[in-house]
Amino acid sequence: MALKRSGAVDTVIGVDVVPETLRQALIRGVVDEAEPDLTTALSGAQLVVVAAPVAVTASILKQVAALEDVLAAGAIVTDVCGAKGRVVEEMSLLFHRATFIGGHPMAGSEKSGIAAADARLLENAVYVLTPGEAANLEAQSTLQSMLQKAGARVRLMSATRHDRVVAAISHVPHLIAATLVNQVRDLSLSDDAYTQLAAGGFRDITRIASSDPALWSELSLENSQEIMELVDDWQSRLTWLQKAIEERRASDLYTFFSEARSFRDLLPAKSTGALRSSYSITVSVPDEPGMIGEIASLLGAAGISIRNIGILESREGDDGQLLLQFDTTLFHDQAANVLLAKGYTIQDRT
Repeated sequence: MALKRSGAVDTVIGVDVVPETLRQALIRGVVDEAEPDLTTALSGAQLVVVAAPVAVTASILKQVAALEDVLAAGAIVTDVCGAKGRVVEEMSLLFHRATFIGGHPMAGSEKSGIAAADARLLENAVYVLTPGEAANLEAQSTLQSMLQKAGARVRLMSATRHDRVVAAISHVPHLIAATLVNQVRDLSLSDDAYTQLAAGGFRDITRIASSDPALWSELSLENSQEIMELVDDWQSRLTWLQKAIEERRASDLYTFFSEARSFRDLLPAKSTGALRSSYSITVSVPDEPGMIGEIASLLGAAGISIRNIGILESREGDDGQLLLQFDTTLFHDQAANVLLAKGYTIQDRT
């Protein structure tokens, strides 16, 4: 969708084993044509993107490699897997007429399926390309230009380096988020206060635990070597933290939190990385019926898509607070401007 909108491609042909997915893709304009037969779909193709679960990507790419004679001369084949090592190592040797270039758009969300497709997903997102040593430089440049035209910020790196980095900033954080949620779930079995109070900050820091369990089970195993090294390091850090609390080392704990805050504050706030960002506005509204609908209609009329609406505070005779979340900085900034122009008070913007 992003490539089409940017003009980088003209016609997109979709192939899928689930007929309903193809039907929805046509209805939503994700693809221009739906083709159940792989050979027919690949005929004359200049760019082939395999967007499938990690467990089957390699086998699909092997099918494409066996049919590369039907592709256009100089065709580019790429994937979108979150773990690159095995795929790049195996596939780089299979293609001869076409060029395989591993890819990973760092722009996912906890949502999945064709219904979650969004043409704006690549805007200002880091898109990692992991070309093998034998990758055609012209093909590499062509794919890079197409992705940049679609709004992505392309970063080239080796598959090994990619897997090491995403293990730390994506794979292990997903494991930690799921662990936190499961811990509170277990505690809530004997005390419903855990469920009642597990909102706000807890939901924010564990949002990624709502991601597709099949995808993250596969990625955990596919990138297991890098993940296990980080899990060992994580356990060492927890042991240190446990002792610091037990021994009441206030100075060490202050340094721990201070260094974490300082580093996090230096991270880019207006770009998309491995974990999908959510940009928020807290707006004060009168505690009256229909206010949520009024805000939603106001922003909808301006073409602004709201990801989520939450009520932070609502007291009789007092102002309430609505938490509005957006997927892009563009929607975030536009919403703030619209609300301010209508006289609403914005309490916080993140």
